[in-house]
Amino acid sequence: MRWLQQIADRFPVRKSAEQKQAFLKYAAAAARKMGYAAHVEENGRHRNLVMGQPETAEVLFTAHYDTPANKLIPSPIIPRNLPLFLLCQLATVLLLFAVSFGAGYLSYLITREPRLTLIVFLLCYFGLLLLLTAGPANKHNMNCNTSGVAAVLELMEQLPPEVRDQAAFILFDNGETGRLGSRAYATRHQQIKKRTLILNLDCVGVGDHLLFMVKNYARATFAYRFLEESFADAEQLKTHWFPSSGCTFVSDHASFRCGVNVTACKRKKGIGFYTPHIHTRRDTEADARNIEELARCLVTFVKSVAAN
Repeated sequence: MRWLQQIADRFPVRKSAEQKQAFLKYAAAAARKMGYAAHVEENGRHRNLVMGQPETAEVLFTAHYDTPANKLIPSPIIPRNLPLFLLCQLATVLLLFAVSFGAGYLSYLITREPRLTLIVFLLCYFGLLLLLTAGPANKHNMNCNTSGVAAVLELMEQLPPEVRDQAAFILFDNGETGRLGSRAYATRHQQIKKRTLILNLDCVGVGDHLLFMVKNYARATFAYRFLEESFADAEQLKTHWFPSSGCTFVSDHASFRCGVNVTACKRKKGIGFYTPHIHTRRDTEADARNIEELARCLVTFVKSVAAN
């Protein structure tokens, strides 16, 4: 609870360069206080916080620390229901088209200029698209992705010193704008991109079902063989393991060959697994018990890796 509430209270928005800088200073100081090496790796506009020694670690735990724009239109995570996911995407496109068409038609009624009508339509449509990705910051982001950042820090704190060399941690920048921070890191660190097991924690605060979306190459790593058994005694969370190729939710794990994404979901008949309120003003809650149990099981995982 401590990390989740601290971040929410002190750094509720991490979108501008100044807001990100303030958070990175806080998180790096917290990591060093725990005994980890920490530095900010810059790659163009992307500033990733690296904690521990990723080059020698068996497993890398990640999350993105930037916060999204308030998209106004709900964009729930529906990772295992492709038809419903596509329907939601289509509904969003049709809504943007309808609003833009209405603006264009209104301009035609006023001016009777077809060319101006087309310009108004295009400006409105692409302006709305830009607003969805780079608009005003969403001040409500407890689950997306304050919960993932809090889980990484909780895990770092709980790990016993004698096994910490097995793990490293990265908080990625610009995950909300096309995974740009993780892509930049993966491009610069090819060995990690190709060989290291990556566990990415994204939206882990809402729902009692914990979904692991696993790339095929991840299953072949040395460390992965201990992952599933480490969650065998989870009580708060029911775990589910799926190939990433059959899931619609794409996060920073996709930037790495051996990536695994970890997301908490609710479950409902007719919908399946889903996470509500993402990128909206209703993203105001995250269950600290999820974060605590996730960290506890991941500590067991790292201990198993170290013991073998």
